Amino acid sequence: MLAEELLAECDHVLLAFDGPVAELPTVAAADRLRTLIADEPLPREVARTGDPFVVLAHAATIGPATGQALYDHLCRVDFEVVGGGQVAEGVHAALATLAATGTRVTVVSGLHSEAVRSFLVMHGLDVHVRRISARTGPDPAVLPPAPDLVTAALGGDSCVFIGTHRRDLAAAAAAGVSVLRHQTTGVTTMADPNRNPWFASLS
Repeated sequence: MLAEELLAECDHVLLAFDGPVAELPTVAAADRLRTLIADEPLPREVARTGDPFVVLAHAATIGPATGQALYDHLCRVDFEVVGGGQVAEGVHAALATLAATGTRVTVVSGLHSEAVRSFLVMHGLDVHVRRISARTGPDPAVLPPAPDLVTAALGGDSCVFIGTHRRDLAAAAAAGVSVLRHQTTGVTTMADPNRNPWFASLS
């Protein structure tokens, strides 16, 4: 069964933002946060980590104002990331096809919700997206691979999750949602050149 046919049988499609919707640049967010507390002696784990939330957790031990300042900066980094992102190939037509069948679309992301929304609006994708389930605060425990953001998006309808990265696919699996993997490279439509490459990327 083609992905289009499978998706047509669903009432609700959940899309990971990074991969299926946007191709995002890599930004060393942890390094950016560390520069704000460079005058503080940092534990080895904090000094070496690539996880910005480890840096945030340490900043909170310095004081609530420091913790909030670093989280605000992380949100600005999120906006920078989406500002440098590109729309995934074929996603405009794919979302229009899903909308034409009456399928609801929710975008799921560990980035800040307003940064995700700004990308969708900037690229005209918001007209096909019913809801965004994304980060609204500094707690990393609710972010993929945890299922919380996926679970928050679920209703009583038939749904499928589409993701590229392992953390997002793991979050959907933990939430008990059927999964399609979106490939960002190596996709070919030579067998059917008229087929949308976004649908061809799903497996």
